[in-house]
Amino acid sequence: MEEQTADLVIIGAGWHGLAAAKTALALDPDINLVVLDSAASVGGVWAEERVYEGLRTNNRVESYVYSDFPIVQVATVRDLVKPGEHMSGRAVHEYLKAYAEHFGIQQRVRFHCKVESVEYVEGDGGGKEWVVGCTTAAAGTGTGTGHAEESCIRTRKLILATGLTSQPRVPTFVGQESFGVPLFHVKEFAHYQDGLFTKPAINTKDQPGNTTYDRAPIAVLGGSKSAWDAVYACASQGHQVNWIIRASGNGPSWMTPAAVFSPLNPLIEDLPLVRALGVFSPCIWARNNPIRQFLHGTWLGRVIVRLFWASLEWDMLRANRYNDHEETAKLRPSYRMLWAGTAVAILNFPGDFFALVRRGLVKVHLADVERLERNGTVVLSNGERLNARGLVLCTGWKASPGIRFLPEGIEQELGFPWTADSLDQQDLVKETHQELYTRLPMLRTAPARRMYRSKDAQGEHITETVLHPFRLVRFMVPPKLWDDHSIAILGTVTTFNTPLVTEVQALWALVYLNDGSQLQTRHLAPHDKKSALREATLHSEFVALRSPTNHGARNADFVFEVLPYLDMLLGDLGLRTARKGSWWRNLFVPHEPRDYAGLVEEWKGRPSVSQEGGKVKAA
Repeated sequence: MEEQTADLVIIGAGWHGLAAAKTALALDPDINLVVLDSAASVGGVWAEERVYEGLRTNNRVESYVYSDFPIVQVATVRDLVKPGEHMSGRAVHEYLKAYAEHFGIQQRVRFHCKVESVEYVEGDGGGKEWVVGCTTAAAGTGTGTGHAEESCIRTRKLILATGLTSQPRVPTFVGQESFGVPLFHVKEFAHYQDGLFTKPAINTKDQPGNTTYDRAPIAVLGGSKSAWDAVYACASQGHQVNWIIRASGNGPSWMTPAAVFSPLNPLIEDLPLVRALGVFSPCIWARNNPIRQFLHGTWLGRVIVRLFWASLEWDMLRANRYNDHEETAKLRPSYRMLWAGTAVAILNFPGDFFALVRRGLVKVHLADVERLERNGTVVLSNGERLNARGLVLCTGWKASPGIRFLPEGIEQELGFPWTADSLDQQDLVKETHQELYTRLPMLRTAPARRMYRSKDAQGEHITETVLHPFRLVRFMVPPKLWDDHSIAILGTVTTFNTPLVTEVQALWALVYLNDGSQLQTRHLAPHDKKSALREATLHSEFVALRSPTNHGARNADFVFEVLPYLDMLLGDLGLRTARKGSWWRNLFVPHEPRDYAGLVEEWKGRPSVSQEGGKVKAA
């Protein structure tokens, strides 16, 4: 087995991994950097092999870019998207590929490289280090299915940037071995799309019961935004869709037009980036002020907060006209938007999604899949039997990145949600809840946390192992390793503003890995694991209460808390949080990626930064 060493290893070449690699190179151009990714191309969820026809971003092109790399610099993307449009999956991939090439990251990425294990060991020269074991497909094997070479890389600094969409959660069903038609997760939709779409499209004038296998509808299982995307991709091409949304699940996600609150019509993606609107959302890490104290500390203030969320919710319901048709009525969300977190998506389709439903191309079934039978038959819990030419599983993603962590027990120290809290943390959770309820009384009224459920081969419900949210300081560093400065975990935060979060997190993580002495963390002593554990528990339990109907019980999931979060990280770095040039614009004008351009240069220019310029130290 080949053994190598590196100053820094980054696992994952998606938004977070690329931002971390670019930041590391900006801080130290001579760093021995290695980026590992199991895919054949950069992009993570936007890798070339995962992009299917019709896939688009929720964000407009102006807000879905890195701060220092505008679209106008990318010739391969300029022809794929116009100003104000939602980017196609192809455009996002080309943009990220150009970013990697422009900043010298591409040649440092090892593609088709599957990380098998990550082990925390004693280094040869003293101190701890990480040993990354991986298998890399030999050159010329295409998708990595041929001969693989084993290797390991030793490093003192590790960034885990696999994100939350790398390992699909695929339920099993009774009878699936004889199903006889394609059964696959939406991650593989690009691979199966052509085969599904070459079958004849349904003629909606055909009589029920006049369906052959080739003319059977496409079945889609799930209610999240990825399911909406898959349904639209099929129905917009004239193919009939049986859309199955589990009755035992959370139901369909919230969907909104790009602009809300007529006649002003601000863009929904801009609302969380207006600082003045953030006060309407309870937030434990936001700096307190008289307005927040009134809104969240008094009964009248909480009434005003609820009215704000109710008006936003009402505007979305009004715009979608759910009750105009019996099928669209089934797509009305069953939970309040106040507690939904990022389970709110934008109707970013070029055509009218609901018109496809009203035309009869999409049939909605609110039921569980009971079993699968021969010739593409799907049997539902309500007794319906559906013919399908394929079943697309939009069933979410596992919390685990699919890597074995060693030695045994290290996963608990890393704060992963599939391991039990340590004994000293269990009492801390109870204390934390009391503090949260006292400071933010509205959290007492939050609904029950989401349960992570799937079905086993016998069709019975089982609970996925999610025992608590990721326990990470600033949602990046395991508190048990707070004074170690050897690992940072990026990509566990879900917001509407991925590019912004990736860049600020990347700089914070690299400064932390460089012994962390330059950080000015509030309430956190540099070598105090106890304070780190308390802070991580407080913040993770807050998000679990704040977005219980989405993924708050598993990972940081928030919307209007994004600016306070960025402010917290920038405050730790000693950088300015007011990015708009004037107090009025800073309060009432949406923040954009370009407002955060030059963060690395700002940090390197601080008088307190050493002459090393923030290089990642190998030892």
